[in-house]
Amino acid sequence: MTVFGYLKYEPYLSIFNETFDDKTMLKNLRKLTINDDPPDPNDQGIGEKIYSESKIIGEEMAKDIVKNGTKSIISVRVGGVNIDNQPGTTWLRTVWFSYRDVCSFFEKAIQAPLYISGTYFATSNNHRAWLDLDDAKRDLGYVPQDGAEQLE
Repeated sequence: MTVFGYLKYEPYLSIFNETFDDKTMLKNLRKLTINDDPPDPNDQGIGEKIYSESKIIGEEMAKDIVKNGTKSIISVRVGGVNIDNQPGTTWLRTVWFSYRDVCSFFEKAIQAPLYISGTYFATSNNHRAWLDLDDAKRDLGYVPQDGAEQLE
């Protein structure tokens, strides 16, 4: 929910509306990153705004603790985990996070060297993925094993 405000803008709106043209748009899709794409509080309802702001406050507190001490803190913006462990059939499949990938991500985070700290997106390797996992791959060695494929 932290970056769901971006779903009001193209090309993310097309992903949300399921009108995204893979042939022309996938190769140019800019994935959102933690550092370059902060939540836009003007594009959120009150519930989303409170959630986003509290999450950001926690992430900023973690940065401050790490900066002023010897602690390592990994903050995670978790994708969509559901009881069925299935990606479903809506746009939510773009942020699906399988049980296996959840376990893998947190195992990598727990095993990370003490000098590794940061905030990371965590999802499976989904078709039309719009959240950048490169930092998690680079810093933690996280490689998602599952992914929601394109619907036929």
